[in-house]
Amino acid sequence: MSTSQLILELSLIGTILLMTGFYLVKTYEESDSIAMKTQKILTGLLGAFMVMAGTVKFFDPFTTMFTQQITLSELPFPTLSRWSGQLGEISAGLLLLVIVIGERTLPRAVVDKIMVLSTLLTSAIMTVAVYVHLLPSVPAEVLPLQSKPPVMTLIILGLAWFNAYLYRISRH
Repeated sequence: MSTSQLILELSLIGTILLMTGFYLVKTYEESDSIAMKTQKILTGLLGAFMVMAGTVKFFDPFTTMFTQQITLSELPFPTLSRWSGQLGEISAGLLLLVIVIGERTLPRAVVDKIMVLSTLLTSAIMTVAVYVHLLPSVPAEVLPLQSKPPVMTLIILGLAWFNAYLYRISRH
C-alpha cells in the first residue's frame, strides 16, 4: 500500500469520526440508557462510514481497485455489480444517518423499518465482499487496506448486526 493511499484512507476515516462525534455530542441526552447511547454512536459511525466507503469508490485509486475486484471475482453483470455495490453502500449509510437525524421526528414504525432495511442491505453487501476477499483470483493489492482476510468486512458486518440488536433492546 502506498503512503499516499494510506494517508488518504486514514484522513477519510478520521474526518468521518470527527463529523459523527460532533453531531452525537450535540444530540446527547443524559436520560438515554447505555445501550441506547452505544446504539446512537454506532448508528452514526456506521452510517458515515458506509456513505464514505461508497462515495470514495467514485474516485481513483478506489474506483480502479473496485472495478478490478469485480472483474477478477467474475461477479455476474459487472457493471450492475459495480453500481449496486457503490450505491448500496451509500444507501445503507444514508438510511442509518436518517435514523440518527430524524429519530425524534419520524414515526417509530418508519424508523424500525429503516433500521431493518439498512441492516439487511449492509449484510448483503458485506456477504458479497467476504466472498470476493476469499477468492484466490482476487489479489490483496486490489482490496481495501490491501488485506486478503476479510477482517474489516467482518467487523463492519458484526457491528451492523450488533447495532440492530442494540436498537431492538433499547427501543422495545
